[in-house]
Amino acid sequence: MSRPQKHPKSGVYYFRQKTPADLVAIFGKKEISWSLRTKDPDEAKRRNADAVRKQAMVWERLRKRPEPLPHKQIVALTGIIYRDWMALRETEPGEPDVWTEMLALFDRVESDPDGPERWYGATVDNLLLEQGIVTDETSRTRLMGEVGRTFRQVAEQQLKRSEGDYSPDPRADRFPVVANPGAAESKDGERLTLRGLFKLWERDHLSEGKSARTVGDFRQKVEALIEYLGHDDARRVTSEEIADWCDDLRHTRGLSARTVGQKYLAAIKTVFNVAVEKRKIKENPAKENKVRFAKPQRTRPKGFTDEEAIAILTATLADPTTLGRRTVENKRAIRWGAWICAFTGARITEVMQLRTEDLIEVHGVRCLRITPEAGSVKTGAYRIVPIHPQLSKMGLVEMIHGLPRGPIFYSTEPVRGKAANPFERAQSAGAKVGKWVREVVGIDDPKVQPNHAWRHRFKTTAREAGIAPEYMDVIQGHEDGRAASDYGETTVKALWREIQKLPGYEIETGA
Repeated sequence: MSRPQKHPKSGVYYFRQKTPADLVAIFGKKEISWSLRTKDPDEAKRRNADAVRKQAMVWERLRKRPEPLPHKQIVALTGIIYRDWMALRETEPGEPDVWTEMLALFDRVESDPDGPERWYGATVDNLLLEQGIVTDETSRTRLMGEVGRTFRQVAEQQLKRSEGDYSPDPRADRFPVVANPGAAESKDGERLTLRGLFKLWERDHLSEGKSARTVGDFRQKVEALIEYLGHDDARRVTSEEIADWCDDLRHTRGLSARTVGQKYLAAIKTVFNVAVEKRKIKENPAKENKVRFAKPQRTRPKGFTDEEAIAILTATLADPTTLGRRTVENKRAIRWGAWICAFTGARITEVMQLRTEDLIEVHGVRCLRITPEAGSVKTGAYRIVPIHPQLSKMGLVEMIHGLPRGPIFYSTEPVRGKAANPFERAQSAGAKVGKWVREVVGIDDPKVQPNHAWRHRFKTTAREAGIAPEYMDVIQGHEDGRAASDYGETTVKALWREIQKLPGYEIETGA
């Protein structure tokens, strides 16, 4: 997997990749490179992963001769999008206003000559890439039109669901099922691709209501393996090649053994396991592969110390004008993000994707609702967390009430013509908070994460306050794996009782 390269003078990160040996003569260059237009390392990694996927399509197109797609296959391909989106919102369609606005957006896209390319182009390219299809521009244009029609159908059905109508879509069966060149097939002799196997895993993953974030993470791992192998043929993958790939990730790419074993190799094993379960292949070639690593020595707590916590929380109370040219939303995230994490133990992205409508009242208790409806929740389940008295005293409730409906910590305005993706915007907001903790507050110890450390600290302070483990897990969204946890409900009244046990933070500024 090519890594983003930092320019030694400007500090801007670049995407660089060697041209595959079999394509150097055709492409005419030994290396491809372009600016990722960011100096933030985390953002560079995200953009680099997207660049890898796009460049993989270029290599595929150079290797194949574009073939036109018949209309039936075009409609069948959009059926993949329809089923994935409907499964993703199976139990939580969201608010009607969202889908009404989406339908209005589709009207604007159709009236704009450049609209389909700007809004659907990337979706079409990714779909073709995942299915291993190389086609001509005429077919791609026709596919964009069908994608727009399909998105409209999804929005219409989700609007019905959001209004309480879960009756079947009478047009759901309009999508034919036809074989694609890149689709995973079970018959011997037919092409079986890694991207096709990935799609099998992805559909099951999303239909079970699990995190969409994991999909992007797994896709990047699969693309990294394809790039190393130089092909996408799942049947040609051997255990020895996977072992060599893991060694390359460690010793050439510079990844840690833990990252290679627990992230890259684990993802590939999971994808192949699904293929075995669905009888697409007989054996998992990665089954016996292992990457050994020593357990890291801990020289400090994973959570913030008292001194670090106080330093961060104190810094959040600084005059917003001292934060420079940051956006209003970013300044708001810096002001409140750490405080909310400190008293909820929530993941920073869960906090950053909060909307004004996620401030609710249950039995007279003001609460924050953390839900996949707002973007992404790792466990895929919503939870309600009472607001700690100190947060109320500081004016959190009044701040939220003073905002218009929608996200609290990021803007929904399109950037360079790209519509806001809630998860990506929330993730970016959280990354900026973490960068501020490192660079401004000065919490630069590499052994402590600038945002996630609040989750570890919450556990520590909750134990000291005498909060029982089952209540900690519910508040933080942890799953303990015990069958007993599925029985009964943990009420807001009980959580409010426990939250109040947490001591407040004494800040010298008087906050």
